[in-house]
Amino acid sequence: GVLTGEHGVGIEKRELMCEMFNDNDIQQQLSIKKTLDQKNLLNPGKVYPILRKCAEEGRIHVHRGEEKFPDLPRF
Repeated sequence: GVLTGEHGVGIEKRELMCEMFNDNDIQQQLSIKKTLDQKNLLNPGKVYPILRKCAEEGRIHVHRGEEKFPDLPRF
């Protein structure tokens, strides 16, 4: 399965992005969003989490050198 399906991430699955994508992946996606939506008018705050926040909420807990859900493909 996929994280987003055809309707995007929204709010409910936002935190799962931290488990599916690494920091570089998120930064690349944010770069595209900022280019296409410079005034942040399209669904502000509903797509991209701040990775630090995910970790603070306990969404990511891995030991050094390990990757959570290593069997998931990274894009």
